[in-house]
Amino acid sequence: MRWLIVGHGKITANFIEAARGIGHEIVAVAGRNVERVSIYANKNEIEKSGEDLLLLSEGVDAAYIATPHTEHCNGAITLLDNGVPVLCEKPLAVNLRQVEQMVNAAKESNTFLMEAMWTRHLPIYEEIIDWIKKGLIGEPKLIDASLGFNAPYEPESRLWNPQLAGGSLLDVGIYPLTLAHLIYENNPENISALAELSPDGVDAHVSMSLQYQNSALAKLGSAINLSLPNSAFILGESGFIEIPDFWCAQKAFVSQGSAKRESLSPHDINGFEYQIREVDRCLSERLMQSPKVSWECSLSMMQLMDNIRSQIGVIYPVDREGHDGV
Repeated sequence: MRWLIVGHGKITANFIEAARGIGHEIVAVAGRNVERVSIYANKNEIEKSGEDLLLLSEGVDAAYIATPHTEHCNGAITLLDNGVPVLCEKPLAVNLRQVEQMVNAAKESNTFLMEAMWTRHLPIYEEIIDWIKKGLIGEPKLIDASLGFNAPYEPESRLWNPQLAGGSLLDVGIYPLTLAHLIYENNPENISALAELSPDGVDAHVSMSLQYQNSALAKLGSAINLSLPNSAFILGESGFIEIPDFWCAQKAFVSQGSAKRESLSPHDINGFEYQIREVDRCLSERLMQSPKVSWECSLSMMQLMDNIRSQIGVIYPVDREGHDGV
């Protein structure tokens, strides 16, 4: 496949390495600062660069959007309206209204759209779900997962700036929430969330308790001012599964009493290759959405995070803006 990259932050290095590693091409990169994006293109040996999305998207098979959260919606809709398939970094957008606009644009143009939640594509999760289906731990009753790191407080950075939809929930809290959805395969029935807010009103640290069907629970956390355990446990009635570094997992352990088994599934490259292959597969089969990260999945996740933000009192400027998000 031939790709356009929209944005040139740190995460794009992982995408480029994985895409090229499986034989795909990066043929163009778009950014608002022409000088910076040109330097980036030269450094990464990308032929075309600039700020005109439509001009740069000519002749590409798909676009990967890796801009700050607040720019996902407009960039994706511009491309989708012109029939360019889109893989857009998580979270798909800032709020449910924006995700609905993006999905509607994909439907109207009959064009592929997928949220880049790479965790859902990692091979180790096929093994973990197989363990659960085989009853190795009994019925899952509790998921305990957190993801957090200690970032310096820089009010203008994407992590801390409310204008850029900063905070821990959208950046890393989406990972433990995704894990719970992946295991329980349904939406929570009850949600309770508490947070430590920054001086500018974004969530520095969030603690979430969720109840699912059959009284199954999830105890989840995210932070940008604390180094959290960054591991996950799935506890069942007769055993448990431990997943170190669960968002980028390459191994897992299942324990039943004193018996413990390990499964290893190293990435072929860096873990991004699996979602890139999924886009390739979906386009070759002329699908508009992926069954692994469906539109309904992204809509449900965004609605859940809107609910959590409402509970903890995090409101972004974009939440107050008009219908088109600009």
